[in-house]
Amino acid sequence: MFKLFARRSSLVGFNSIKSFILVLLLGCQLQLQAESFLKEGQPDLGEALNKTQTIPHFELLAKALSPSVVNISVETKEEEQEANNELPPLFKKPEGQGQSLGSGFIVNPEGLIVTNYHVVEKAEKIIVRLLDDRKEYEAKLLGKDDKTDLALIKIESDKKLNPVFIGDSDQLEVGEWVMAIGNQFQLGQTVTAGIVSAKSRKVRSQSNSPYDDFIQTDASINPGSSGGPLFNSRGQVIGINTAIFSPGRSQFGGTGFNIGIGFAIPMNLAKTILEQLKNEGKVTRGVLGVIIQNIDEDMAEAIGLKDAKGALVSEIVPKSPAEKAGFKTKDIILEYDGRPIIEHDDLPLVVANTKLGTTVKVNVLRDGKIIALNPTIVELKDDFFVPLEIQAEETEVKPNKLGLVVEELNQLLAKSLKIDLSEGIIVTNLETESVAAKAGVSVGDIIIEINNKTIKNITEFNKIVDGLPTNKPILLLVKTKVKKQLTARFLTLKIPEKDK
Repeated sequence: MFKLFARRSSLVGFNSIKSFILVLLLGCQLQLQAESFLKEGQPDLGEALNKTQTIPHFELLAKALSPSVVNISVETKEEEQEANNELPPLFKKPEGQGQSLGSGFIVNPEGLIVTNYHVVEKAEKIIVRLLDDRKEYEAKLLGKDDKTDLALIKIESDKKLNPVFIGDSDQLEVGEWVMAIGNQFQLGQTVTAGIVSAKSRKVRSQSNSPYDDFIQTDASINPGSSGGPLFNSRGQVIGINTAIFSPGRSQFGGTGFNIGIGFAIPMNLAKTILEQLKNEGKVTRGVLGVIIQNIDEDMAEAIGLKDAKGALVSEIVPKSPAEKAGFKTKDIILEYDGRPIIEHDDLPLVVANTKLGTTVKVNVLRDGKIIALNPTIVELKDDFFVPLEIQAEETEVKPNKLGLVVEELNQLLAKSLKIDLSEGIIVTNLETESVAAKAGVSVGDIIIEINNKTIKNITEFNKIVDGLPTNKPILLLVKTKVKKQLTARFLTLKIPEKDK
């Protein structure tokens, strides 16, 4: 019995070992398959891994570059000083002392200094302090530009000045080392380092501009560092530090704490601006003369596009370069002077930087075909468009399923609005939570088309609205009165099934 049991035990043991070996082999095979699966589609890191991975010598860069960075303080207007008198004694700024606002950096041995517009915006007197120099230099403002937040000032000094090296910000790569230097009045110089987090950032804020094109970095931009330089690892300035974004701020560029989201103006964008400020004291920008808007997925579907990219032309400014070159409403601008236009806000920056009088090639998509147009760029004026508000009137007419109350654009109404228009109906009221309101329709808008059908009167309008499909993008062309002309824009809306 014992032998039988022993033999059976040995057989059981053998089978267990055999099973274990099979499981081990199977496991190895599965592991090899898994490794093979995980390696599929992996990026080739050969070039990146073969490069020498060294951290820049920030201590050497800081020592060499710090003399180029200056502190900038200002004396403000009388109303600013009066506000100071209302503060408790411990919080008052000393009498006669300027308010320390930011930094700057020397770009020319003759004393030219770059800083931010918001640093010197309200200055009655600009005071510059150099590193390890107790002397205060009164600076002359050569020019400033609020749209790009840049300013150029100049000091006269017998002391040898140390200008920075200017780099090529277009060559900057995401993940590249950068170093920021600021010169705060109370703290002295501050050096911080980090990497480039992103390029071509457009910040949505109350102060944003169509010419925003920021470098984003996690190198700390501390209070008082605005206007200071952002260096690459070769000691070249590739950006001007301008603001940070943090939860403690009421808006972009306000006060708060740093969470590693800082923004700098690319040096390549600044170069042309600074050259104009030096020579002319102001900035002139080119204009094409088209009103454009972005193309989202609903808009792309409504106008029959495969890809939601480019800038959709909703209006042509009369007598503008665009009108003379043959642009049309619904053209989609895909390329400007060899540069692709992916988002609509890519266009204003490249147009603005075009030399006045230059004829450029612009590729547009029209009726499914790409055609080339050749506008000649002229100067953009400050009073290009000024919106006119039209107030809603009380009415007992029930809104339609779009949430709109409309009237025909008769001669009396057209005369009161000072417009000459033979087509379209005007929105006199709308429900605040209606599909039209959510799409962006406003009181005073003139509806010209719905789904490419021209609106001539209310009867035609009601007939088209009654036949609109549900849960599909519907394209509206509306015009809004602005100063001396009507500005057009495309809107899309969807009618929910329950409202059909």
